[in-house]
Amino acid sequence: MRFSAGARVAALTLIGCSNAPPTGVRDAGVVLDAGQVPPDAGADAGVDAGWPDAGIPRTDVPGVVCADTPTDLYVAPLTLPAWTPARRGDVVRCVNDGALTAQEVQFLVGDAGVATPMTSGVSLYRIAFRTERGDGTPGISTARVLLPQAPQPLPMPLVLIGHPTEGIADSCAPSLNPTAYPSLSFPWAGLGYAVIVPDYAGLGNEGTQGYLDNRDQAYSLLDGARALRKLMPSGVFTAGILAAGWSQGGGAVLSAQALAASYGADGTLLTAIAFAPEWPTRMNSFGLVNQLQNPTELTILTGIDEDVVSVMRTYAYFYNRVDPNDAGQGFPPAAAAGIVGAINSLCEIALGGYLQATAVHVGDITNPSFGAALLACIEAGPADSGCVDPGRTYFDFLQGNVLSADPHGAPVLYVQGLSDIIMPPASEAACNIQKLQSDGVNPQVCLDSTADHLSVVPRNIDFALRWARAVAAGQPTPVCSSVGLPACTP
Repeated sequence: MRFSAGARVAALTLIGCSNAPPTGVRDAGVVLDAGQVPPDAGADAGVDAGWPDAGIPRTDVPGVVCADTPTDLYVAPLTLPAWTPARRGDVVRCVNDGALTAQEVQFLVGDAGVATPMTSGVSLYRIAFRTERGDGTPGISTARVLLPQAPQPLPMPLVLIGHPTEGIADSCAPSLNPTAYPSLSFPWAGLGYAVIVPDYAGLGNEGTQGYLDNRDQAYSLLDGARALRKLMPSGVFTAGILAAGWSQGGGAVLSAQALAASYGADGTLLTAIAFAPEWPTRMNSFGLVNQLQNPTELTILTGIDEDVVSVMRTYAYFYNRVDPNDAGQGFPPAAAAGIVGAINSLCEIALGGYLQATAVHVGDITNPSFGAALLACIEAGPADSGCVDPGRTYFDFLQGNVLSADPHGAPVLYVQGLSDIIMPPASEAACNIQKLQSDGVNPQVCLDSTADHLSVVPRNIDFALRWARAVAAGQPTPVCSSVGLPACTP
């Protein structure tokens, strides 16, 4: 999660959650194969071709036609080639959003608290690319793409960013804001790397994002790396992928680390940097079991975050895994229509405010029979007579959603603020780190004694940049403080 119960409304405005969802349909015509330019495309045709005149590929323009409108981006083309795994990462839409000078990038990241000097201006694009959903069906994710005007020496690793929770409503898609996450994504681009920030499939476009579905989120990230590679001319990238994420995005990066070998990463995941990750690793992640056991607890005492996580995760599960037409069945019948409407129209802070205003008790956001069945499955086991559908199938999903990190995969940098009340050090960070270690991964843990959930990225991105560049260069990584982590309190 990104925001605390303090409801930082200015931050919500920054990410563009007040924008109306795009509408409209346009036939895309020719669908591009991986990284290909149609024979009649080129600079003289008034499109960005991105192909060099002298053999050195440019990094500030794509190597495919980029002529869609912003409205087109969030609507799937009317025709697409038949889905196969080879289509993962195929770019089907592309929008040119202008550029920032190096000075403007410096101001943007400096104002966000980043100290590292920037060296490159950044060209801004948005794309839509094909991906696989968590249940194996095809989908499309949109993404923000940042292309450097003064790149690192070529070929270079590409950078993959996982964004934090914003909401499920289409208007919450981070790509709607050209300068979203100035402390998370722009420092990489300002240092000369090409960056992609996927929205996650179903956020901003058709369907619903698989919120906290570890496979769904990881696939959007891994296929985002494929899409960036297909978007650009050959010769720009090495096989390396530098991945970093914050909150929900940090959890998505850890899931990508776990799945990169089995799903395929179209390259080598070199880093998995997780800032205060929201990563489902047990039944009581984000207080789920506590909520079920204490339905009379006042929602005002739980803060915005646990309630928002609960309703968005439940809604996304029923929409994607059961029936989109009955996605509210996890909520009390009398309140379901209102909660569903709020989920589909409000971003995180406003949704949390709605829940606190309309649901006095924690139990008021969960269908009583569904909650009782789910709790029976958790406490007594699947064989218990009370463990019945739909609680049983949700329990099975939650169990299967826990992934094992890859001990042979990318090294993990886990950055945690000890003053974080959204992803608390004891109930989330310490338990996640314990899980990584039990899976055979020994993460480098960096603990910031004064950082909270909002400040952990700007306070520590400079270190993460140095760490990632050292890993990519095969050099010793810098050290950080790992003092103060409490014991896991599951």
